[in-house]
Amino acid sequence: MSAVIYIRRPTLHDLNECAKLDATFTTQKVWQMNMQADAGRFQIQFNLVHLPRAMTIPTPPEDRDLTKAWQRGDGIYAARQGNKILGYIHMSIQPEKKIGYIRRHVVAPEFRQQGVGSALLERAMEWGRERRLRSFEIALSTKNHPAIDFYLAHGFAFTGFSERLWGKQEIVMHFSRVVR
Repeated sequence: MSAVIYIRRPTLHDLNECAKLDATFTTQKVWQMNMQADAGRFQIQFNLVHLPRAMTIPTPPEDRDLTKAWQRGDGIYAARQGNKILGYIHMSIQPEKKIGYIRRHVVAPEFRQQGVGSALLERAMEWGRERRLRSFEIALSTKNHPAIDFYLAHGFAFTGFSERLWGKQEIVMHFSRVVR
């Protein structure tokens, strides 16, 4: 990527562009959970499974009103190059625990794997340091191997899982990173 990328708090106009970004992803790998229960013991294991062909996963549109989140002071940053929004990251805080939550992190498909997501995440970490947060957490679908790989490569660690309803019951994996 040759032109300069600017990371900034979005304007109201930028928020509309952010909400329209395509968060769909394609993967050839998914995480499969195996659980065994016997004699008062649960053993849970996640295995990376290679699919026979690539699978494209449509991601639901932003379900939170970005404008309201922006007005209440949530951390929202957009990556811009010239007049084009390349991606954005949206964080909120649980103040009593000093934990930040990454609610949404989207990079337009044509700008993925070019450093945009990393630049947005680094700005999120700065935002967390400014607010003296202890850590950031994110929940990701077991199908979202590209995002799981991204966050593991950026120092996040697996911290657990849960089932969530996103149109149907789905397992999500939780990851966390200390804010340094």
